[in-house]
Amino acid sequence: MFKVKHLLTVFAALFTLGAFTFALTTDAHAQSRHLTAQNIGLGGGGTAYQDLYHANFINPANLMINHSRRPTFTIGLAGGIYSNVGGNLVNVETYNDYLTTGRVIDGATRNSMLDQWFGENSSDFRSMNMDVGIVPLGFAYRNSKWSASITSRARILGNSGYSRGLADLVFRGFDADHFSEARAVNSTQEFLVYNEISIGFATTVFTRDSFFGIGRNVKLHVGAAPKLLMGINYARLNLDSSLQIQDASLTQNASINHDFKYSIKVAGDLSDQLAEFNNERILQTNPNLGDYLEPTTDDFTSFKGSSIGVDIGATLEMDIGHLSTFDLGAFRGKKKLTVGFSVTDIGRVTIKDRARTFYAEDNFVWEGASYDSDIIDQEFNGDEGEYFESVLQDSIGNDIYGNLITSEQSKFNKSLPTMVNLGAHLLLGKFSFMLDVGAGFTPIGTNSKKIHLALGSEYRLLNKIPLRVGYRTGGHSSSTFHAGTGVELRNFEFTAGIAASPNSKLNGSSLGAAWSGLVVHF
Repeated sequence: MFKVKHLLTVFAALFTLGAFTFALTTDAHAQSRHLTAQNIGLGGGGTAYQDLYHANFINPANLMINHSRRPTFTIGLAGGIYSNVGGNLVNVETYNDYLTTGRVIDGATRNSMLDQWFGENSSDFRSMNMDVGIVPLGFAYRNSKWSASITSRARILGNSGYSRGLADLVFRGFDADHFSEARAVNSTQEFLVYNEISIGFATTVFTRDSFFGIGRNVKLHVGAAPKLLMGINYARLNLDSSLQIQDASLTQNASINHDFKYSIKVAGDLSDQLAEFNNERILQTNPNLGDYLEPTTDDFTSFKGSSIGVDIGATLEMDIGHLSTFDLGAFRGKKKLTVGFSVTDIGRVTIKDRARTFYAEDNFVWEGASYDSDIIDQEFNGDEGEYFESVLQDSIGNDIYGNLITSEQSKFNKSLPTMVNLGAHLLLGKFSFMLDVGAGFTPIGTNSKKIHLALGSEYRLLNKIPLRVGYRTGGHSSSTFHAGTGVELRNFEFTAGIAASPNSKLNGSSLGAAWSGLVVHF
């Protein structure tokens, strides 16, 4: 039987898909903003300073910068891992205030918690987002006229969101008083997993001795990094519904009105499993959905489609040593201003293997619960919600929520998290200062249409140990503070960075981390 709890089973299966894919791609060394140990320590920017093979994903023109700091060739083994998770659903402060202090969550306390967490309207929506990337191998070559790189990345983008009305259902159960008016009970779960192989090329297209008296030895670099996108899997569940319960205290029968429509987009073996369940349901064999859903290795490792994407950018750099009015201490040394612009993640991931959409829509009115106050008092301790939930779960079968329609799809096309980025980098001897602004076009993963601002500063201790701090505001979560360090020698570097939100009440929390892997220059 397809009971109410099986909707949660599908939710769990999609979440499992994301989690298992992350685990398996990590073990296989396979593979919003590309994050590195350097830029996460500096606020998450990088448009004007991130070089080497990581520049392919941030600003390919930056393959031409920092030539004097390193030898001609660079290779990265396990060349970078990053993870960024957050969003306005991840309200750590509200969780700690109400759910870790032993409070009884009912009455005014419950209302206050949900108002603070989700907002006051049942349709208010909160989501948690994730962007995980693994760069198993990267290679870069540099000379004074042109530079090139090749690198691969495995990436998982995910979103999990819920409405205030669904949160009310979780914390109140089938509360006839609260749901006497129709409440929005909505949810979206989405995961996209893909690999990419990026080939970057950059060259200098403009040189000038001076630039309006501001800078000298001015150079304009441009770059592009086309990439082959290999889709591994895509899954999305979207529930759009309203729930209303008639006050049973006024009649002998309670009525529950659930006006719902939901869709499930899946590919690969999971798609076959849902199709098999639906075929058995049509044959009226009363199948149990849980008996059909079982993760397989193929869903997490095999390629299910290919397409093309690209990252493009331009970088202007100039010496400004002649403008300095002081040259003391940590500010003594080379002085340079760099400005970068890029558009990243242009393209779509294609999933072709057994792509199907399953959907159902109904206005379900149920009047099967007679209101028996004695039973409620004796068997359910007077809890109406528990009583209705018990009867409802036992009464709804395949003919209601399991009445799926299957639509065969030739493919799923999912847009990459395209972003436009503008940044500046000011080098003053051992100190440097960074600024980035950016905004996304496609809200997937941690990509957001809200403009974000990233600020950072680095001090190079003994010219070998970078000490990095940063700050980001805007985007998909509350403001975050950043830090990072490591060792950067002429022929070897190993660095790491971390970021976290100190306050999550308004826009949720964010937590990110990255490490460079083993980077060798020769």
